[in-house]
Amino acid sequence: MKAAGSFTVEAALVVPIVLFSILLLMNQGISLYERVVKTEQEQDMWEGFDMAGRFRNLELLDDALK
Repeated sequence: MKAAGSFTVEAALVVPIVLFSILLLMNQGISLYERVVKTEQEQDMWEGFDMAGRFRNLELLDDALK
């Protein structure tokens, strides 16, 4: 019966450390997810922007003005 008490003391020390580690990993995962969502939203802004087409139009305009 002496061993059962030592398991309780060890669990009292180990469980908070394990919970803290799990919460820390979850916090880092949520932070990473937020950064990925922000990056994806910023990339959607450029989806409709046709840089090559705009350059061609500027070149055609420049040629027409010469």
